[in-house]
Amino acid sequence: MLHSLLLSNDPDTVRIVSRVFKDLEVDLDHCGETFTALSQAIEHHYDAIIIDDSMEEPHVALQKLIDLPSCSTSVRIVLANPATALHPVFRASTQVVLYKPLSPDRVRQGLRAVRNLMTRERRRGNSRIPINLAARMSPAHSRGSSKQITITDLSETGAAIRCDLDQLPASGGVNLDFSLPNEPEIIHATAELVWQDNKERAGIRFLDMPSHARKQLARWIKEHPSKAGRTIAARAGK
Repeated sequence: MLHSLLLSNDPDTVRIVSRVFKDLEVDLDHCGETFTALSQAIEHHYDAIIIDDSMEEPHVALQKLIDLPSCSTSVRIVLANPATALHPVFRASTQVVLYKPLSPDRVRQGLRAVRNLMTRERRRGNSRIPINLAARMSPAHSRGSSKQITITDLSETGAAIRCDLDQLPASGGVNLDFSLPNEPEIIHATAELVWQDNKERAGIRFLDMPSHARKQLARWIKEHPSKAGRTIAARAGK
């Protein structure tokens, strides 16, 4: 099911949007303030982010949300008062604007098209590239030495890895350093352990990565869709 996040503190807006999203079979989380929304977005991937322009500094909230790896492919929707000029951040980053006053019919009409966009962005954002890439991993918040692992599957939001089972941290948090094939710059990321099996395989989800590195990773994945059917062999930068 598609998953969305609504940032609004207006009860009528929450009621209308929640009703329409439920009718369209889109799961909706609601937050009434920015800190909670950011906490939710770190924990979950969202196919759409909906921000009410009546929130305090809504453009700041939008910028912080789309800077998160989990929201890099989210469809951005703004609920706007037509008499209010949109902030430059909204004009640059928003894909859909739904104008107030909101009604179920108006929201439903706009979100039918948005739902198709959400589905397309989810497919693109979940593109995974089989690869054989050396990397370095260490426990989060640790100054201990890192150990070499192998990335076997890479996407914009996470990776599958192969390593000795005793290299996986009990806390689930890790630091990861790797270089993309033919790219000299090392990418530093913090990640969390999502799954593991008893065959020296595990899956991680990226939590934090510099914006330039996220763009580099997204560009590289976009340039290699035809190679998804075979493994790309490469070495990580030291």
